[in-house]
Amino acid sequence: MKKVFIYFLLFYIAIFSGCISSNKAVVPVGGDYDESTMESLIEPPEKIPLLLRPALRIADKKAKKDVLPGRVLAWSSKIAISSGLLELYVEEDAADCLDSRLIKLLRIRISYMIPSPFAVDINSQNYENFNISEEEIKFLQGLVEIENIKSFSKKEKTALKYAEALSETPIVLKQTLLNDLRNQFSEKEIVALASLSAKVNYWARLIEALRIKHAGYTDDPILRLEEYSSFSKISE
Repeated sequence: MKKVFIYFLLFYIAIFSGCISSNKAVVPVGGDYDESTMESLIEPPEKIPLLLRPALRIADKKAKKDVLPGRVLAWSSKIAISSGLLELYVEEDAADCLDSRLIKLLRIRISYMIPSPFAVDINSQNYENFNISEEEIKFLQGLVEIENIKSFSKKEKTALKYAEALSETPIVLKQTLLNDLRNQFSEKEIVALASLSAKVNYWARLIEALRIKHAGYTDDPILRLEEYSSFSKISE
């Protein structure tokens, strides 16, 4: 029943999104970007559009924190809504056919590849609950080769290699990898793997573009968030 309510709410928001007046800036933001004092490239609007507020409350409750990306996106209501629907539907459908541990592994690996400290922070939260070991974290950080991790199943290795290839530019997919995908996963699972990988890339890159810092979802030193930060690496 709870899922039905959430779907109905977001469908209602999407249908009436044309009635939402986006916050339209008529002049440049102005001022210099100061990484040391600013939590993001631009501040969220002072007044969040009314129909976005229920969705933000749901996101905050799920994350157990105020979700800054959603608030910054509120400058464009339709982008905020479409991004929320992307998150909801891809995650829900992936969960229907993929193992929760595999989904967690994919999210973390892609977050490190970008890298996006915020994405690593939120996607690594409670990783130990998914039986992800310290040695596996080292692979997810790109510190060891996947073949050296004996705890990964055959399907996990194939899915992770696929997600890595989809997160690189240009995308290069080897014949052996494509064969492994077809022989180990169903059609729906392959669609879910591709969509989940693209979705995590979307959020990680969008969050980096908006210069949103990690929010402290986890403080585990093993994750080495500061070492993967793109902050303080801005070219003049």
